[in-house]
Formats: sequence, structure tokens, C-alpha cells
Amino acid sequence: MTLMNSNKPINYIIGSGASEEGSVSDDIKLKQQYSKAEQAEATQFEHDDNKNNNNNGDNIINNRRIDDKIQSQQDQSSFKPTSEKELYNTSKEDKARDLKNRYTSTKRTTEIVSVTLFSIFLVISIYRMLTWHFVKNIWIFLSSTVLAMFLADFFSGIVHWAADTWGSLDTPLVGNSFIRSFREHHVVPTQMTHHDVIETNGDNCMLTVPILAITALGDITMDSTYNMFLMSFLVNLCFWVSLTNQIHKWSHTYNVHPFVGFLQKSGIILSKRDHAIHHRNPFDKYYCITNGWLNPWLASINFWKRLENVVTLLTGVLPRTDDGAWCGIPSSS
Repeated sequence: MTLMNSNKPINYIIGSGASEEGSVSDDIKLKQQYSKAEQAEATQFEHDDNKNNNNNGDNIINNRRIDDKIQSQQDQSSFKPTSEKELYNTSKEDKARDLKNRYTSTKRTTEIVSVTLFSIFLVISIYRMLTWHFVKNIWIFLSSTVLAMFLADFFSGIVHWAADTWGSLDTPLVGNSFIRSFREHHVVPTQMTHHDVIETNGDNCMLTVPILAITALGDITMDSTYNMFLMSFLVNLCFWVSLTNQIHKWSHTYNVHPFVGFLQKSGIILSKRDHAIHHRNPFDKYYCITNGWLNPWLASINFWKRLENVVTLLTGVLPRTDDGAWCGIPSSS
């Protein structure tokens, strides 16, 4: 893997403490392979995170080095942790390799089917929606789009919070197939920048297929304002939900398409700086990753912490114990 790909990954600060590993000369050589623009952006992220987080975490270059090494050793066997203590004491490189190797052919097939069905149902739904009566009432589309974007953002936060905070790779049904990718992302955030369109979007597309099947094949006529709004809202919601992890991937990528960069900087989709807040230990805020519009408000009312307290009160389970072990974050218990 070369470092001058068209899309470069951004590694936000993660881990339990500042890393001193790696020689200074290696870091200089690695940075010399970045463009000047990339160096400036990486330096700014490091400066902001160090200032706001007291240098709490591994630096960007160290994470990039691990990511490159994992990509060049894809077929090597990996460790299999037998306890939380063993997991906590295992190197980040071994953790990343193990998580990468858990991506199965069955999972891949499921993602291909999901993306295919999503694409078919989305095209049919849009075709059904674009009647002359609908075009004349474009305000319905605009208003339903804004509402759908807010709801998609909130939904992304709920799913992200749940997968980051609870469960483990041993959780039935969703552990190795769904939670795995969230653990991988916190161990080495840039891993997702190597995922193709299927692996990136498969899970999100799967969530939208049942709704799109109704909008594509159901008995919904476009002869009333209510039906037009409902159809437009559901199709928009599915579109933004399906795109959420792609948007998330862009927030970790250098040299995105100029149009994507414009959407990020204008706040229409999740910005890199907004998402960087989530990647500060212990990864307990700013979970919304479609556009991030709700993040400041939810943080201001301490929404996620209150929700965690309710779950812990009802179940006795502490939040982020498994994620903390994977990331090397000491348990708060």
C-alpha cells in the first residue's frame, strides 16, 4: 500500500495515553510523503486535540503506521483473546489484525445482497415519486428532506451509541457481524478508509431495505399531499441512512472530492472537525454521524450519559467496558 492514494485517511487521536513509540526519523519520512495540504490539516488536528484533550492518545502518524502495516500483512494469523485482561494488554496492531480477519464471506454476501436490493428499491421508489403533481409541490420534497435529515442524524446517533457502548463480539446475531466494525474503527480509525463501497455501506443499506420495499412495491398513490409527503420523507430517510457510513468514511479521509469537501464545510454532511470530537477518549459524545446537526444540542443536555445511566440502572451493566478493553482505556469501575 502506498501513502499517496487519491483518498488519504485521517487518524484522530485514540488510546489511553500519549504514545512515544516509533523513531522521530520514521515520523519525518512518513510526513514527507504527505502533500503540504495534508501536513497542514494533520498538524491542525493534532494541535486542536492536544490542546483540548491534554495530549490524551496516540498521534496521527503512529496510527497511520499501524494501519499501513496491517494492510501489508492481511493474511497473517491473529491472536484470539480469551479474557478482557488479555485483550487490554494486547498490542493495538494485533487487535486491528484480529478484527480485520473476522470479516467473513457470509458477511460479505449479506452486504452485496443488501446493497443490490437497496439500489433496486430506491430507483423504483424515486420513479414512483416523481409525478407531475409532486414536482409542482416541490416544497413537500424540501420540507420532508430536512425532517428526514434530522431523523437520520438522530438514528445514526442511537445506533452508534448502542454499538460503541454495549455488547461485545460475543453478542448473539450482532456481535461479530455488526459490533466488530465499531471496535475496529476505534482501534485504528483509518481501517474504514480501505473498505470498498459494499463493506462501507452494506449494513446501512440492509436497515433501509424493508422500508424501501414498501415505498417501491406498496400501494401508495401520489394523489394527496399527505401521501406525497410520506413517500418523500420515507425515501429521503432511507437515502440518508444508507449514506451515513459513507459520510462517516469521508470524515476520516484526506483529499475528498471538492463537492464532498464543500458539503462537509457547509455543514450539510458530517464535518471532519465535528467528528474529531467523538474520537477523544472515552468516545462518549458526538455520536450522530449523518450531518452532526444534533450533536451540540444532545451534548448540552448530557443526553447520552443520561441514557447510559438509565440502562445501567435497569441492567447493572457498565457502559463501554468491551470498547474500553479494545481501545486500552482503563475501566471506570
